Amino acid sequence: MHKVRDALLEVVIILLVGGLIGAVLAIVSNLFVMGVQWFGLQREVSDLLSLTIGGQTISFSSVLFLWAAAAVVVVLKTGFGIGRWAGPADSMYAAHQVNEPLDIKTGLTSTLAAFASASGGGSVGQYGPIVHFGATMGIWVKRFVSSRLSHEVYLGCGVAAAISAGFNAPIAGVIFAHEAILRHFSVRAIAPITVASVSASALGNQWFPHRTTFEISSVVPPLAEIVPVLVVLAPMFSLIAVCFMWALRYSAQSAAKIKTSPILLPFIAATICGLVGVWIPQILGLGISSINDMIAGEFALSLLLTVLIAKVLMTALCIGFGLFGGVFSPSLFIGVAAGALAGQLLVMFGFADIASIISVAGMAAVSSAVIGAPVSAVLIILELTQSYQYAVAVMIAVMVCSLITHRLFGHSIFDRQLLDRGIDLIKGREAIALSQQSIASFASQDYVRAEPTTTGNQLRQEMKSRGHTEAYVVDDGGQLLGKVSIYEAIECADGSISDFMDTRPMTLYAHNSLAEAMAKVSQFVGESLPVVNAETGKLEGSLAEGALFQAVIDVQNRARTLERT
Repeated sequence: MHKVRDALLEVVIILLVGGLIGAVLAIVSNLFVMGVQWFGLQREVSDLLSLTIGGQTISFSSVLFLWAAAAVVVVLKTGFGIGRWAGPADSMYAAHQVNEPLDIKTGLTSTLAAFASASGGGSVGQYGPIVHFGATMGIWVKRFVSSRLSHEVYLGCGVAAAISAGFNAPIAGVIFAHEAILRHFSVRAIAPITVASVSASALGNQWFPHRTTFEISSVVPPLAEIVPVLVVLAPMFSLIAVCFMWALRYSAQSAAKIKTSPILLPFIAATICGLVGVWIPQILGLGISSINDMIAGEFALSLLLTVLIAKVLMTALCIGFGLFGGVFSPSLFIGVAAGALAGQLLVMFGFADIASIISVAGMAAVSSAVIGAPVSAVLIILELTQSYQYAVAVMIAVMVCSLITHRLFGHSIFDRQLLDRGIDLIKGREAIALSQQSIASFASQDYVRAEPTTTGNQLRQEMKSRGHTEAYVVDDGGQLLGKVSIYEAIECADGSISDFMDTRPMTLYAHNSLAEAMAKVSQFVGESLPVVNAETGKLEGSLAEGALFQAVIDVQNRARTLERT
């Protein structure tokens, strides 16, 4: 009965947590998109700052809207004291460790900043910020619910709900949370994440009935006709994805080197993007209508090439210079433009008109390479089109593109962002846990301490009575002067040990992590190592090899247990 009661209680908690997170994300995701679309409509119909040039009236309202967006972003960042905007990369890192949890204030403020940027017409997306908002919401809910579920499960619930609500794709939401964020499959996590994902999709459809975001026809030519074409085009999609991600990194690095106030950077991006948007309005905002038009084949060849280049450059500029937003939607736009461009070129050379399926394949391939979730991208297409043939065709392009991109650039733009911060998720939770745990808490006070004037015979007797073969020589202020082994003490006899000690022993510093300590002691032979305060030089304790190895094993076991439950 006790087990039955616990099982029923856990089921109730899962339903409550998953349902709550799913409901919140259904509301936030839909209101986010509806709000951005409303502001976009106001921008399009606005005649503010209209000038007549050569008999043609041109509206520069896009610049004004983007200036307003930049002002809001700057006010949010300075007013709330945000050092760096948070996105999916931070969600991924938070799921892999517990020492640096997600900051609720930063997560919520980042979502507002992304909404302002997209509403003003910035060439940014909504899915990344909403995914991080979902992760933040999951961690926030955990504060008020006591359960056996770990923090990463709550985080995964929010991520799955965000993708499910954004694409109306609950299966893809579940897979995305495991594939891109958690990076492992957990039996305990699958149930609450599924509840959150299905709830977000179901409640979103109930409360916000509207047509699907992307209008994709389910009619597809025979696979034998399109698969060879997609295999050939996949390297091109990969190259475009790599160029896009390098542009994002280069823009951020360039912005950091510009000798001007950080407050001015968003306004620089707003001005340039707004002026480009006057002549190429398709690249402004989320670009959902433009994506549908490109899939339908309504863009001319020259316009496709123009918007492809402009979207890459303007998205990199906006995000790099502080107009915060997501990269998922822009990658969808870029992928569709690349696919539609390739499709029209094939038609010009006498091939059958398969531009629609190539456009969709390009959208899935480029976006999957950027976010590092190939399986999720295929499932999104499957759930959007309800077509098995579409999913199989797209899968070929996605997998080949992801393979090449992984070789040329890395797993995703988010992994690269973390690598730039010195965090390598490829090494797994164990490596991260070892790098976060300092050795200070493992330093032992069970060591032989001697003064420089101590004789060898005196020290030998002390070492014999304490059962040690090594001793540390310190001065009156506690500074480490050297290390003496039992053999050196015997050789010293009645002489002063200061003449026989090792003045440059291998030393660990209190701030060193377990990972750093393991690297240092790989060539060490002896009883223990001194643990010294790097700032004061004072001896804080010693660390035996056995104690170090046991600490590493304990941390690794905790990380493995987290993944297996």
